[in-house]
Amino acid sequence: MKKIGLALMLAAFITGCQANKMEPEEINPEIDVCEVCNMGIAHEFFATEIVTAEGEIHKFDDIGCMEEFLQDNSSLDEKGSAKKYVRDMESGEWVELEQAYHVFHPEFWTPMANGVVSFKSKERAENYREEQGMGEIYEYKALKKHEWSWEK
Repeated sequence: MKKIGLALMLAAFITGCQANKMEPEEINPEIDVCEVCNMGIAHEFFATEIVTAEGEIHKFDDIGCMEEFLQDNSSLDEKGSAKKYVRDMESGEWVELEQAYHVFHPEFWTPMANGVVSFKSKERAENYREEQGMGEIYEYKALKKHEWSWEK
């Protein structure tokens, strides 16, 4: 009987640890909506997410909406309280915001017309900028200084 109780406690512990990984969740374009603008998240490669340490997942249709949400919820920007994810524009792979590279140009199409697209690597970002013939590459620190459309 003690072995069963120990096994159940171990299983509960492992499940609890797995639930706290703060990993992004796949987008379901049929039901997911942006928490800021309430638009359906139809263009999945532009989607972003914030995953809190408590397991809450906040979904956005555009990196600009996520940044606006973070300005209104500054406690989520504190170290360790949440992970922020963007998707690589080419592969759709989730990438932590702080590790991604972003290309901005006001003429780039994005769901909320913010003109910022994200990439897993600097090389991919540079290739995109070269293919488009325009744009500025931002690392995370430069992105934090970016003037978003709602701030103008």
